[in-house]
Order: sequence, then structure tokens, then C-alpha cells
Amino acid sequence: MVSLLYDSEVRSLKSSDIFMINAKAESVEINKNELAQRLKVERGYTNDVIESCKRSLLGIINYKCVYIRTNVDLSGGNVCDFGFMKAYSKNLYKNLHGCSEAFVMALTAGIAVDRELAKLKITSQAEYFITDAAASAAIDSFCDYACNIMGDGLDCAVRFSPGYGDLSLTLQKPLLERLNAQSLLGISLSPSYLMTPMKSITAVMGIKNEKHT
Repeated sequence: MVSLLYDSEVRSLKSSDIFMINAKAESVEINKNELAQRLKVERGYTNDVIESCKRSLLGIINYKCVYIRTNVDLSGGNVCDFGFMKAYSKNLYKNLHGCSEAFVMALTAGIAVDRELAKLKITSQAEYFITDAAASAAIDSFCDYACNIMGDGLDCAVRFSPGYGDLSLTLQKPLLERLNAQSLLGISLSPSYLMTPMKSITAVMGIKNEKHT
């Protein structure tokens, strides 16, 4: 059961330390420069087909995020111990330097995006390519949006995801299980540790300390 905090976009789950962030499509601005890079077009582009695909995408996208705030033990030397999982990664260890806590998160744009992409792959390769790029830029933008909410008032490290550097994709399994992501977000994991819905992200964001004003 989810208890909604009506003055906020953050939901807390009863009898749990898991929190949820929902966002309306119009609340998350898709990074236009990132989309231009993904589409291999110039920044500041104007294109009716691209704008049409974006509008269609925003009509079906369903942004959701679940996260926890947890301790992280870095005393093991290139081992990041979150209690429920251990990550053996020089890259993540370096990223979390100076952190004793971290946010662990999973986010998705929803299964309707997968269905739309499957349809476009048959009906229009051009619209498929554009919508796929826009959906990837959208979920990245939502991740930035959610991290800003989580990290408000905190000094946080840059978020880091399984599959980057030497951080194994196998971390997806304990991470998603800890967040109850299949039930709360509808995210499932393939035997090769790829997520469905495809436009989903898992990440860790270290917490250094409270910001001083």
C-alpha cells in the first residue's frame, strides 16, 4: 500500500524504507542537446517529425522511480558494501570516495514505451529511430530530475549505474530485488541482466554530507 504525501511528488511506502517518485510527462524537460546528440543532428534543430514523435512519446510515457537511502561501507578496498549487496568495482569505489551513505534507485519510463517502439519498428523505421532516441533521452532526464529531488540539501556524488566501467550488470538482480522493483515498477530482468521495460535505469548516488548554506 502506498501512502501519498499530497504536498510532494515523493511517496513513502508503509512499513518500508522504500520511497517512490512519480512525475508527469510535462514536469520533466527532455534534454534537447542530448537528444540532438543521439539523433546525430545539430543543436538547435527544428524538425516537425522529431517534434511529432516527442509529442506522441509524452502522451504515453509513465515516469516512476523507487529508491532507498542506505549506509555504504568502503573499508574493504574496492568493495562497496551496501548491506544487501556488495559491489566489487574500482570505478564505483572511486566514485563513492568520501561517502558513508548512498541512494540506490531504479527508474522506468513504463511498458507503453516498449509497445510503441515495437509498433514503430514495423510501421516506420524513421519514427522508430527518433522515438527510441527520445525515450532514452527522456529516461536520462527523469533520472536527473529524481536525483535532484533525492539530493536536495545534500552534497552528492555523480550517479553511477551497473554496466558502466567495471561495475557488473549482475548487480541489477540484488538491487531490483531490494527495491521490490518488479512489483512497484513492473521491471523484470532477463537471464542476461537486461531490464524490461527497456527504458529503465538502475543507479547508485553517493551522499557525502549535508550542504552548508
